[in-house]
Amino acid sequence: MIINKHYKNLQSISKNTKLVHTYFPSKYGFSPYQACQHGCKYCDGRAEKYYVEGDFERDIVIRENIPKLLQEQLPKLRERGTISISSGVSDPYQPVEAQERIMPQVAEILTTYSHSVSIMTKSSLILRDIDLWEKVHQKSGVILMISLTFLDDKLRQIFEPQASSVKKRLETIKAFKERGIYVGVLAMPFIPYISDSREGLLALVDKLAELEVDFVLPGGLTLRPGRQKDIFMSIIKDKFPQYLNAFKNLYRENRQSGLAISSYRDRLNREFNQIFSKLPMAVPHYLYQDQFPIYDELYILLEHMKELYSKKGVNTTNLEGALQRYTRWLLAEKKNFNRRRNLRDFDLEQKLLFLIHGGEFANIIKNDKLINFIKGVILERRTFDYLKLKLD
Repeated sequence: MIINKHYKNLQSISKNTKLVHTYFPSKYGFSPYQACQHGCKYCDGRAEKYYVEGDFERDIVIRENIPKLLQEQLPKLRERGTISISSGVSDPYQPVEAQERIMPQVAEILTTYSHSVSIMTKSSLILRDIDLWEKVHQKSGVILMISLTFLDDKLRQIFEPQASSVKKRLETIKAFKERGIYVGVLAMPFIPYISDSREGLLALVDKLAELEVDFVLPGGLTLRPGRQKDIFMSIIKDKFPQYLNAFKNLYRENRQSGLAISSYRDRLNREFNQIFSKLPMAVPHYLYQDQFPIYDELYILLEHMKELYSKKGVNTTNLEGALQRYTRWLLAEKKNFNRRRNLRDFDLEQKLLFLIHGGEFANIIKNDKLINFIKGVILERRTFDYLKLKLD
């Protein structure tokens, strides 16, 4: 595929100075590219809301200054936290990376810092840099999040025409696991009527369990009105005309979020909760423990617990109340932290520890059982098991 390269400098890596991301736990982030050669027909990045100019598959923005930017900005960061190399509108290991070679420069730089890293891709090209990522992992921790929803490569060729084959992605998972690097699978989006059957989901989870992945994040298809939906529906009309009317019905509400009708989503989520139950359906505690300041780690954990218990049908009213109170406290402390440039994450950690040891933290949480749990996590450094739903 002939592409048009557009070289543009990135002004800054993204920094979450308030609340960290919890679904993909991270505090910092960047993407070396914008737009994507993989040409996935369902890609949410095609939607107008992302303002990606030109031909999404051919006009590739290349941010060649990222290695220099990291060298300038990483020493100035005041808080520990995972760096996410990802984008909803791109892939750091898309084909152009084979020539540009931005990622090995990035990995080399990250071997000299103590920030853990998460990388999202659906490309086996990352195997080229596996030795470097192993070095980063040994120093600070790496999570590879690889996209995989199809085990049938014929479907992959239709919906992800320029992405790595299913076989190569499975080989990539195996290779990274053999190096001791954490691997999660982004099992999204499942395509209604085509790849969302119970049999298909069972086959996928069995394969992922066999490969001993650390977690799986399943998700359904979103179709935002406009360019993204039009491109996807043209593929359905051409390749799967028997499902065209059914798709029109599922996405008839034309929500700006792109969500299908609620009855389908509820059914699919029930399937996910049953079928994927043998694997954590969130980034597990042991993967981000000690990678963030304890105040951020606790926030991520409480957010995850709310979702995990809710999926089990447990009433989370008290937990949600405690989380809201903790969030208010944390936001107020972060506001003060961001104003006082002389402070470091250690200072805010010490304040939290002082409140826990002195008993004042109980006035924020207002839940004796949860306070004891938090003491186990923060003071004793115990790990919460996302499958057993208890501390190890």
